[in-house]
Amino acid sequence: MDISKIKLVYYSPTGTGKRTVEAIRKGMGIDYDVIDLTPAGSEMKNHAVAKDELAIIAAPVYSGRIPAVAAERVRTVKGDGSPAVLVAVYGNREFEDALIELKDITEELGFKTVAGSAFIGQHSFDSEETPIATNRPDGEDVKKAMDFGAKVMEKVKGLGEIPDLEVPGDRPYRKSGGGDPRSPETDPDSCILCGMCARMCPTGCVEVSDLVETDKEKCTACTACVQNCPTGARHWKHEGILGAAKWLATNFGARKEPEFFL
Repeated sequence: MDISKIKLVYYSPTGTGKRTVEAIRKGMGIDYDVIDLTPAGSEMKNHAVAKDELAIIAAPVYSGRIPAVAAERVRTVKGDGSPAVLVAVYGNREFEDALIELKDITEELGFKTVAGSAFIGQHSFDSEETPIATNRPDGEDVKKAMDFGAKVMEKVKGLGEIPDLEVPGDRPYRKSGGGDPRSPETDPDSCILCGMCARMCPTGCVEVSDLVETDKEKCTACTACVQNCPTGARHWKHEGILGAAKWLATNFGARKEPEFFL
């Protein structure tokens, strides 16, 4: 099977999925285009991947599932029997049903799964007080991602037809996480009203004028605003989030490694 180009497709609010697919692509060594599904409004655009193009499709894992906003945006990308490499990026707890869910979504869209993977990315709730996979993907992850990319290309070059690939996970999927609407808060004393939080929010739930307002109903707790705030003004005070962060840091501090399915 000849591949003319790679398409990097990702929903990556805090950049961990983006860095991972970029590393996989480097291991493949051919020309590429980017379909970034992260910015607010991305769900309004449609994209196509040709039969002779390979898509690397990445999404984060929230509570063992692909978050609804990521699934919605991935569904704007259509394949044509196109080979796909699937990447579930999770925060060092478990990826559970996310990879098989991503497989089901993309195959409904016309892709054929040629490889799957589960990578670790710094958890959205990571902080100095509750370190959870801090700075992942790191250099070792990048090396493994590049090696994975090279192995995928070896496999693809030797294929005529793409056989079905089994990946871990259960159907029906585990129940999605719920909970009351919540969002990070802003410390008015340290906020400089730069608007970075609004620019980085993938759902457009933050507005900045002479103060910062957040629509809790639209917030997905991705913490892109927290991680990108230049003064540390954006932070969590929600007891449920702080409790979850402490639990994760206490129980899932041991390093996990990426998993690959070829």
